[in-house]
Amino acid sequence: MNRAEKYDYAHLREGHRERLRFKYKTGGISSLADYEQVELLLTFLIPRVDVKPAAKALIQKFKNVRGILDAPRDELQKIKGVGESAAIGLSLLKDLISIYHANELETPSDEIGTIAKLIKYFKSKIASEPFEVLEMVCFDAKLRIIPNGSLRLFEGSVTSANVDARKIIETAIKRGAASIAIAHNHPSGDPTPSFEDIRLTRRLSDACRPIHISLIEHIIVGKKACFSFRRDGHFDCLYDESLLEGRIRTTGKPYAERASERAAQ
Repeated sequence: MNRAEKYDYAHLREGHRERLRFKYKTGGISSLADYEQVELLLTFLIPRVDVKPAAKALIQKFKNVRGILDAPRDELQKIKGVGESAAIGLSLLKDLISIYHANELETPSDEIGTIAKLIKYFKSKIASEPFEVLEMVCFDAKLRIIPNGSLRLFEGSVTSANVDARKIIETAIKRGAASIAIAHNHPSGDPTPSFEDIRLTRRLSDACRPIHISLIEHIIVGKKACFSFRRDGHFDCLYDESLLEGRIRTTGKPYAERASERAAQ
């Protein structure tokens, strides 16, 4: 390719990028095909290269935008045209999404609204983790997130036996929290609470009460859905430990309805 041909090719490439940006500017994200959404993003991460093949390859391998952002950097770099810089940029974008949801928590809101924001925040952070993790957010008296009040406490099996409630309490006290919320993920994808999840929730709630720290929520994050103990309707009730885990999972009734039936017995 001679100098003139290189110039013409570069001109055509830049013209395509400008057309893609104009299409988004005038029609919004819905005007772009799935690969075009990724292609447009890549134009800001990869200069002077035709990124359409890389965008299509990313969609083909990871299925959608979420799959791409959840992918490990080394997997992203296996795609031809996606180097370390672009992989870091995609990883940064996902982290910025988590920060965006964390910033939402800083705005005082009604309880239900705060729970909705919590769910989005925790889902953006841990839904794609391949192993169980437990995260905590600390709030002040006005339900605003405390600076440095979002942190990961445990990695591995999240059970009543393995999670040290004292560590959670000590961390909350050090942060000066008036209330806390916790979340953990189920890598299997099913957010249905296990017997151990229920036991952990009660243990931590009981530990918080004497020191006047409120446990306002425990969220279980699945691949596509989340379970909220608060929205379930019986967050503060004492769950019946005589209830076998099998009964929790096999009954088709909502958990709140089952809790009501147990309370009436």
